[in-house]
Amino acid sequence: MTRRARLAWVSLFALAFAVPAAAQKKEPAKNTKEPERASAPEPIALERNEELSLAVGENKTISAIDVKSFAEGVKGIADVRLTPDSSQFVVVGQKPGTTTLLLLKNDKTQVNYQINVSPRPMQSVERELLQLLEGTTGVRVRRVGARLFIEGGVSTEPELKRIVQIAALFPGQVESLVVLGGAAAESKLNIRVDFLFVQFDRSKGYQAGVSWPGKIGGVKLGKFSGEIDLLAGAATSAQASVIDQPLPGLDVAATKGWAKVLKHSTVITSNGSEAAFSSGGEQNYLVTTGFAATLTQIRFGTDVKVLPRFDSTSKELRVQLDAEVMDLTPPVATGTDLPGRNVSKLSTAVALKLGQSIVLSGIRSRSQRHSISGLPLLSEIPLLGVLFGSHGDAQEEVEGAIFVVPSVIESIPKGAQEVLDDALQDYQEYSGDLGDVNAWEKNPATAPGVRTKP
Repeated sequence: MTRRARLAWVSLFALAFAVPAAAQKKEPAKNTKEPERASAPEPIALERNEELSLAVGENKTISAIDVKSFAEGVKGIADVRLTPDSSQFVVVGQKPGTTTLLLLKNDKTQVNYQINVSPRPMQSVERELLQLLEGTTGVRVRRVGARLFIEGGVSTEPELKRIVQIAALFPGQVESLVVLGGAAAESKLNIRVDFLFVQFDRSKGYQAGVSWPGKIGGVKLGKFSGEIDLLAGAATSAQASVIDQPLPGLDVAATKGWAKVLKHSTVITSNGSEAAFSSGGEQNYLVTTGFAATLTQIRFGTDVKVLPRFDSTSKELRVQLDAEVMDLTPPVATGTDLPGRNVSKLSTAVALKLGQSIVLSGIRSRSQRHSISGLPLLSEIPLLGVLFGSHGDAQEEVEGAIFVVPSVIESIPKGAQEVLDDALQDYQEYSGDLGDVNAWEKNPATAPGVRTKP
């Protein structure tokens, strides 16, 4: 057998034994292979939307803590820069428009800022807009994002054109949604405003000691006069009087008292119209100065001016109120008959819901006065000073509050003729008892669903 033949037989035997061995190795590997585990899903990024409004040239900051990376939207509207310590973003408005800023944090969350850049600050625009619309009934201003909307309705075409012109003064920031005719029904509403002033006074004092005259001598101590009938030769009358007595007097007096004042004024006017109410009088006093006498008038009473505006959409009532309450008091200076006068003034604007009441102002004061009159130095001796002078002390406490209760009158509860008949009947039956008189309804109207204390 040649060498080539032997190599061929060896190759055939090797191939015959290699095939079964390979099959045996593959089979156990197929049976012992473990199943692949499913890989954990990637965490879903949580997205949060924020809004940032600023004016051109204005800058605001955003926290950059735990921010991995960020991306800007439209370039040139706002400039976004990191502070040197990488703790905050500084956003500066460059030109009017809207852009975005995306923040990617380390915890896989996202924060998407919508940046609105306006020509002027929104606070200034809103303030000027309210001033221009002051006195216009039936409209209101509402802010949505970076824009202001004028909503409501007016009753005339000139009013509508004026509002459109006002909105055009702030392009891109103010839009008018006012319609014609929406405020016609509101202008017919009647507004009732009840104004109440309550005040409580308490005073006490005493005057004790010996009242010494302030001057002795220098004038005639006596005055004598008589009448003589020359025909009869006899005296008909004689009179003598002492006009200056250099004698001390004894002061032993104490005073104590209290007072309470309640003023209730009611004003009814149409929506958006100013109404004025005045009640009181004037007291005339003759004041002598030198050789001339003048007539002085001191006024007392209550003056109220009210301007209500009712918005039927929000059911909100705005009331602008100017009130003045004046009361006469006993004379505060000795030797004069002119009285004093307490004056309370109020000028405010409030917003209320129907049926609500509010305390517009309150006051509480306490005063104490102490006086000593008598012989110098001796009247100031403790305890014994009352023998050489008159000591006086006066205390006064005052507490008061002003309330306002607005309400909307949608319908008159009584007919005009019925109201007139009731007033005339009360006039005929009046005999001095005010408790039986009910010329007008004292209780203000209450909104539905609002309870009032009995």
